[in-house]
Amino acid sequence: MTKYPHIIRTRKPYQYFLFRCIVPKDLISVLGQKEFRVSLGNSLYSHSKIISSNLYNLCKIIFSEVREGYMQNITLEDVKNILRIEVRKSLMHIHHYEYGTNVYDDKKLNESISRTDENEEKLRDRLEKDYKGTIELIEREVDKILITQNLEPNKRNVEYKGLVRRWIDLKLIRQNWKRDVLNESGKTDDDFRNELEDKWKLGLWENGEDKKLNLSPVIENYAPEPIEPYIVQPKSIEQKYNKVKSSPSPLFSKVIQEFYERMKINKRRTKTIGASKDAFNQLIEIIGDKPIGDYTNADARDYRNTLSKLPKNRNKMVEYRDKTLNEILSMDVPMKDRISQQTEKLINSKISGFFNYCLDEYPDYVGSNVFRKKYQQTSSVKLKDKKESFTDDDLHLIFNPKTYLPAIFENPLSRIKYPYYFIPILGVFTGARLEELCMCRTKDIMKVKGVWVYRIREEGEYGDEETIVKNPYSERDIPLHPVLTDTLGFIKYVKMIEKIGHNRVFHELTKIGSGRFQQNVGKFFNERYLKKIGIKDGVRKVSFHSFRHSVETHLTNQNVNPRFIDYLQGHSSKDTGANIYMKGIKADVLLKECVSKIDWGIDWEKLKVKF
Repeated sequence: MTKYPHIIRTRKPYQYFLFRCIVPKDLISVLGQKEFRVSLGNSLYSHSKIISSNLYNLCKIIFSEVREGYMQNITLEDVKNILRIEVRKSLMHIHHYEYGTNVYDDKKLNESISRTDENEEKLRDRLEKDYKGTIELIEREVDKILITQNLEPNKRNVEYKGLVRRWIDLKLIRQNWKRDVLNESGKTDDDFRNELEDKWKLGLWENGEDKKLNLSPVIENYAPEPIEPYIVQPKSIEQKYNKVKSSPSPLFSKVIQEFYERMKINKRRTKTIGASKDAFNQLIEIIGDKPIGDYTNADARDYRNTLSKLPKNRNKMVEYRDKTLNEILSMDVPMKDRISQQTEKLINSKISGFFNYCLDEYPDYVGSNVFRKKYQQTSSVKLKDKKESFTDDDLHLIFNPKTYLPAIFENPLSRIKYPYYFIPILGVFTGARLEELCMCRTKDIMKVKGVWVYRIREEGEYGDEETIVKNPYSERDIPLHPVLTDTLGFIKYVKMIEKIGHNRVFHELTKIGSGRFQQNVGKFFNERYLKKIGIKDGVRKVSFHSFRHSVETHLTNQNVNPRFIDYLQGHSSKDTGANIYMKGIKADVLLKECVSKIDWGIDWEKLKVKF
């Protein structure tokens, strides 16, 4: 790589290359930057060397012409666009050569055609003998393209699955395209693209070279310019999906029975299945039991409008319990009695999840998820009711040995309550949610490439149903701060608990009420301890959750990358690209760049206990 200083390798998480151009000092005032970068549109270093050399020579010509006054009004973006055109031309040339579509000797021509036939036969044979393995390889190709487009691969998404299936067709069509080129049919790359557009009705290609998902037959390793995410905007549902069969689709009530069975197979909690049943029954009551392919956008809109007018706990409130839907709607339910926006969002997500299932299992009948709804990020919690951060003074008071250590003993003669001891300390060094810490198992504390982490995963990963996560982004590896591992002996404690036969680190905690482990710890810390030391005085809105705000504020003040903070705390970033890239963050990087920078100025040696 030293021979080519103008090439930069990126890994997010897949490798691709950028061209790095140093702007001459005398032209910095013209272009406004000391350097700039352009995607080389490729994941292969051998190809990138060729393309970057072309770009380097082209830049020298451009700079020379600028100096001579031929390009007085040129901008930096103009230069980039010129280079991008050259990238495209170079890639076309390279891949035509590698595919053998630029030969004119009869013997070589026949050899290329023969190789094309062999490749097609190999693909079909591989699909027949190892379909699952072939699909996995194709998924990696699709993931690679989506990520370079700042789109998040989601294997559960119906559009993702459709793209994977079409990728197989694309590979087969590519072979036909190569035959057409070799046989001098007169077809071009644009003809191929137009053919796909006409066949699939995807609306993937628009005017402009850089803002498109490029499925060109000759650019297999293409890595487009990493700019804003491209969003497919088909003209209509019919165009996008080539619509559906006219035969009647199965009833909603019939398909949901299949859906319940699928939820049981996937080990969903009984409570989750029950909540889904309530949502589905409510939909039938509001809209009716229709064939799954007959629900429309108008139905979804009517359903949401009606749902927002219904009372919460409808079957528990005496004034609404025995009344029909129409009777309730005619009552003009007061706002204080109505379903909250958050609850409405949760109910609708159940309906939307079901229709995603229909998209996958019944694509001939369901062309789109009409119940999919993006809610505004608004909170039903008033600003004044939101939790505050702990100040540095608060934290010194909380973890004062003279108050903290006595509080974790039931009485002077009893043994230490380790959950009460460790969980607040874990909270102030991880920013994790209270339930996430309380549900920790011994097998969740592990070493990842030399770094001790707490691995948070959804229920079922270890064959049980004892853990839950708030959202997909909550699944993460949290590096443990040296204060925990070295000073306070948390790892030693976990190993001790494992040795005596407990699966859970804080085995003293049991599920209470709604089925969570956090209740007793929450009561101890929020209602007893914070009040005892005078921090919770009835005015300030503080609780265990304030640790999360404190960690976020502290790391922000340390100029830590916001993406690291989001990942540490299990937040979904507003930046789609960030969600993609942070999935592959390494534990040692997160420890060095984020967790190790947590320093509260507390003498933790004084809080050490024996166990």
